[in-house]
Amino acid sequence: MNTSLEKRLQQLQNQITQSFDVVYRQVQIKEHHCVLIFLSSLSDSALISDIVQSIVITAKSEVNLTFYPGSVETKENMHQAITAMLAGQCMVLVDDSETYYLVETRHYPSRATAEPSVEKSVRGSHDGFVENIMLNVGLIRRRIRDPHLKIVANKEGSKTRTDIAYLYIEHLVDPDILKDFEHRLTTLDETEILSERNLCEQLYGKTLNPYPHVRYSERPDICAIHLLQGYMVVLCDNSPSAIILPTTFFEQTKQIEEYTQTTLIAMFTRLIRLIGIFFSLYLLPLWIAIVVDHNATMLRLPLEQDVKIIEFGFQVIFADVVVEWIRQSLIHTPSILSSIMSFIAVFVLGDMAVGFGVYTNEILIMIALCNIGNLLTPSYELSLANKLFRVFIGILALCMGQAGFCLGVLLHVIILLSTKTIKFPYLYPIIPFSYKELKKILFGAPIQLKKDSDRK
Repeated sequence: MNTSLEKRLQQLQNQITQSFDVVYRQVQIKEHHCVLIFLSSLSDSALISDIVQSIVITAKSEVNLTFYPGSVETKENMHQAITAMLAGQCMVLVDDSETYYLVETRHYPSRATAEPSVEKSVRGSHDGFVENIMLNVGLIRRRIRDPHLKIVANKEGSKTRTDIAYLYIEHLVDPDILKDFEHRLTTLDETEILSERNLCEQLYGKTLNPYPHVRYSERPDICAIHLLQGYMVVLCDNSPSAIILPTTFFEQTKQIEEYTQTTLIAMFTRLIRLIGIFFSLYLLPLWIAIVVDHNATMLRLPLEQDVKIIEFGFQVIFADVVVEWIRQSLIHTPSILSSIMSFIAVFVLGDMAVGFGVYTNEILIMIALCNIGNLLTPSYELSLANKLFRVFIGILALCMGQAGFCLGVLLHVIILLSTKTIKFPYLYPIIPFSYKELKKILFGAPIQLKKDSDRK
C-alpha cells in the first residue's frame, strides 16, 4: 500500500469511531491496492463479495477497475463519503486516486409488508409501508409507472442524517405547495429527525392545536391516489407512515373503501361515516346540555327531574375516561393477554358497574355511540383531536347548559378556521364554500388527470 492510500485510510479511521460492525478490508492484486470500508450490519455480504470479485477480475485483465453490481457514485468530500458509508454503502479507496467510490450495497433489516392495522380495507390492496424507505418508494413506483413521477432524496439531522424522500408528479402538483415545502426544507434547523412526526414539527412548528396539519397514511394505494390528484407525499426512513400534503378536515375523513366500491355504496358509506364523525363530536355534549337544563325537547328523552350536576358530570367523565383507558391498554397489551383485557372491560362497562351506581345505562349508551364515531374516523390523529374537543365542549355544557354547548361549538369552529395548512383553509370546501369540491366529498369523483396538452 502506497503512502497516499495509507494516509487517507488513517484520516478515515480518525473520523470514524471504532466499532465492531465497521469493517476494513484490503485487497491487493498485482500492483493494485484497494481498501473496502463498510458496515456489516447494513451491507449485503453477497454484494461485498461481488465487489471483491470484480476487482480481482479487472485487475488480472489489466483494465480499469470496475465495481459491480449496483450503482456507483463518486465523492470528493470525505465527510459526505463517510455519511454514505454509514447509510450502508460500501466505500472503496483506490491507490493513485483521491476519489471516494461508493457502491450500492445497502441491505436494511426490514419486516414483511402487511396491511396497516389502523387503515384496513375489505377490497383494497393488503400491503402497507414498512420502516425501509427504499421498499416504500418501490411500493409507490409499482403503482405509478409514469416518467413524470419525481422522487427527490435528502438527508436531514446533524447526527441521524435520516433519509427523506418527497414525491410528486410534475405538471400535476401545485407549484405553490411544492415551492413552500422545498423552502421549508432548505431552512430546516440542524435538529435530529427520527420519525415523520418529528419532521413535521420541524417543518411547520410545534403548536397547541391538536388537529393535524398534514395527513398520515401507511397505505401506498392512498398515497398513489393522492399523487395522481396533485398532492405531495413525503417518506421518512425508519417510519412506516407517509405524509400527504396538503390536507383539510374533510380530506382526512376519506377512506380507501370509497375507491373500491360502486358509486351508490361508496356515497352511502361516506355519508354514514360523516354523520358518525359529527356524532362523535357533538352528540354527548348536546345530551349533557339537555340533561342539565331539564329540556326534554322533541326527542322525548327520559330525563331525571332532580339531577345532581356534580354526580352526573363525574359519571359521564369517568365513563369516557374508562373507555380511553381500555383503548390505550389494548394498544400496549401483548396479544397473549388481550383476552384478559376484554374480560376486565365487561366488568368495568357492564351491568355490574351500572348495578353499583357508577353510571347509568343512558350514559353508557351515549359514551358508546360517541366512541363508535371515533372509530369510524379514518385518520387516527383526527379522531384523537375530536375526542379532546368533545370533552372540552362537554365540560362547558356541564357548567353552563345549552349556552355552554353553543359556546363550545363556536370556539371549536373558530379553532378549526384558525388551523393553518399550506394553502387551503382547514374547513374547505365548506368555508370558503365550493360546490364542486363539496360534491366530490359527498358523492365521490373518479381520479382525473390533466390533459396531455397541459403536461407539455
